[in-house]
Amino acid sequence: MRSKWNLIASVCQILVGLAAIAAFIVIAVNGENIGKWIVTLILAVGYVAVGIRGLLDYRSQKKE
Repeated sequence: MRSKWNLIASVCQILVGLAAIAAFIVIAVNGENIGKWIVTLILAVGYVAVGIRGLLDYRSQKKE
């Protein structure tokens, strides 16, 4: 069964992950030492991946 909550949660995960990636890019462009932020970037990419997987699962579920 499709749940709108799953769709909303997946979209929020993607948006938060993309915002974190954008923040990493801004920090890197401004000359900050990015070595300590690599783990955060990896987590943000993972968060986006989980959100995309949630969207794909939502699309594959049957309507009831």
